[in-house]
Order: sequence, then structure tokens, then C-alpha cells
Amino acid sequence: MPWSSFDRALGVAMTCFTFGLWIVSGAGTIAMFALGGAWTRAIVAAYAIASLFSARRFSQRVYDYCAALEVGERNGWGLIVKGDVDCAREAHIFCSHPHGLFCAGVSLNLILSRRGLDAVRARSIRLFVHSLLASVFPVVKDWLRTLGFQPCTAAHMRRALDAGLNAAIVPGGVKEVVWSGRVDRERLYLKNVFGFCKLALQTGAPLVPVYTFGESLSIGPDWLPFFESRRRLSYLLDAPIRYLSLTQRWLLPFPNGRLVTVVGAPLAVGERTENPTRRQVGELHARYCAALLELIESTKEEAGYGSQVTELV
Repeated sequence: MPWSSFDRALGVAMTCFTFGLWIVSGAGTIAMFALGGAWTRAIVAAYAIASLFSARRFSQRVYDYCAALEVGERNGWGLIVKGDVDCAREAHIFCSHPHGLFCAGVSLNLILSRRGLDAVRARSIRLFVHSLLASVFPVVKDWLRTLGFQPCTAAHMRRALDAGLNAAIVPGGVKEVVWSGRVDRERLYLKNVFGFCKLALQTGAPLVPVYTFGESLSIGPDWLPFFESRRRLSYLLDAPIRYLSLTQRWLLPFPNGRLVTVVGAPLAVGERTENPTRRQVGELHARYCAALLELIESTKEEAGYGSQVTELV
């Protein structure tokens, strides 16, 4: 039960609060603006405008408190660190797969976990999420900004890395969400994603492959029909279109299953290259994809997912 200890109950409550806001904030804002009266619309608009000029700042104190709750460990999840990652020496780019919906594994096993941070010698890791979540949707954006989450734009990521901060990104983005929940095999949207490699070459930050077993099924399997149509629409709109339940474990917005996050060895990219060529980006991309697949295959038995089949799309 999630209340087996006070810290565990508090961690579950924090997670449900965050993921619940993640789900309802956007739809709630649109509904309030579309269906509300003049005063409701004015309040929503005023909040959005004010937040543009006074965005919430990162709080190391709040971040450390949430990390100390060890939500992943206390709920039976796992962390496997295979590479020697030393964030105390230089900033790293942690590339998380698959997207799932909440990025729960990388968030609660590594980014907001004191044991995870200690394993990679980091004080904090900034997760870059969809710009609507971190900049537009009310309440959730303020909470995420407090935890250090930032909009997933090249400018924000470059600024953080240049400042010596560790970054975590999900290269597959929302296009990968539509592939989550498939029960036959794991598919990672990565074949035509090159921006993270270009960013690494421009900043000189090593790329660290991170994979979470169980992530894509953590909000349940996607049994809805017309998958190909939904996939095309999702790609066109750059929006996640898949089955979503508002409740998962314990009938709360808490991910199902046992999520096991595996952290691989960092890939060095050499000296900074402000304007990398397509060939340089392509070579790094090929190296990274090979390292990621090798990491998955070499650890799936240890993680308890020995029958998993993985492919890049």
C-alpha cells in the first residue's frame, strides 16, 4: 500500500499531484477559456501574461526534498548504472527513452532521486519538457519550473549546458508517445532525430543513453483501433494521440508496473564545434543508436524484461 510509510505516502502524493496536473492542466485551461465567462477568461489571460514576466525560479531546497523521498526506490522500481558518469567534472546530456507519457522512470529513478544523483555525481539534472507544460499551462508550469524543468527548446538547452548544468532530454518527443503501449515490441522514435547530437557537438557535452524498462506500458496498453491514422495525425500535429487513463496504480495517477532505469556509459563528442556538418552529426547519431541498442540488449535480463524486442522507427 502507498501509505506503508510516511515518506512513501508523501512521495506518492507528490507524484500524483505532478502527473495529475500534467494530464488536466492543458485541457482544463482550454475549457475554462472556451466555456467560462468574461471574468474567467480575463483571469486566465492575466495569469498567462503575468507568468511570462515572472516565471518561477528553480529551488534547490524543494528539489533536494523531493529527491530525498526516493519515490522510485520506495515503490519497488530499479536503477542500474552501467557507465562511469561524472557530472562533477563536466555537464552531461542524459538522453531518456522511451517517452511513455510522464517520463516517470528517468524522473523518479534518476533526476528526482538522491541515490540516482549520487551515482552520477550530480547535484541536479534539469529535465527539458514540452514548452506548453513548462511555459503555458497554469499551475503545472510553476511547479515544474520550481523543480528545474525547462522548455525543450535549443536556446534553453544551450543556455543550461553553457552554464554547466546537466540536461535530460527525451529525443523521441511527443511523436514517440503514440508508439507507447504497443504490446508486441518496443519502438523508439529515433531514426530521424538528430537535434540532440547537434547540441552535443556544439556544447561538447557527452551523451549518456538512459533507458527505462516498463515506461511505455506504465499507463496501460494501447488497444485503440486505427493506429496508423492516429500515428499520422500525431506526427502532423506534433501531439500525443493515444489511449490515456486518468488512473493507474491504486486508481491514482501513478504509473503501473516496475520501472527499471538503466544508465549507460557516456559517449564523448570531442571539442566543441559551433557549426557541425551533417556528416559529423550523422556519425555521432549512428554511434549513439548503436550504444543505446547495445545497452538495452545487455541489460534486459537483469532488469527483468528478457523477452523485450526493440527497434528504432
